[in-house]
Amino acid sequence: MNRSVALRALFIFAVVTAFAAITGMASQVEIAEVLFLIGGSLSAVMLLFVLMTPAQSPVPVRVRPRR
Repeated sequence: MNRSVALRALFIFAVVTAFAAITGMASQVEIAEVLFLIGGSLSAVMLLFVLMTPAQSPVPVRVRPRR
């Protein structure tokens, strides 16, 4: 998993977590609380992946001039 995939997954899980939190506040449904906890923990894991993966940088390559 690279940084962009982890960052994209973090945003997706954050949106799902926000919808679950809104649903849980509006109606006292137990499954919304469970979805909120699952989404929050997955968001934390994806944030950890984003912070731990190194940023991609170009590798310097020496080019010889042609004769």
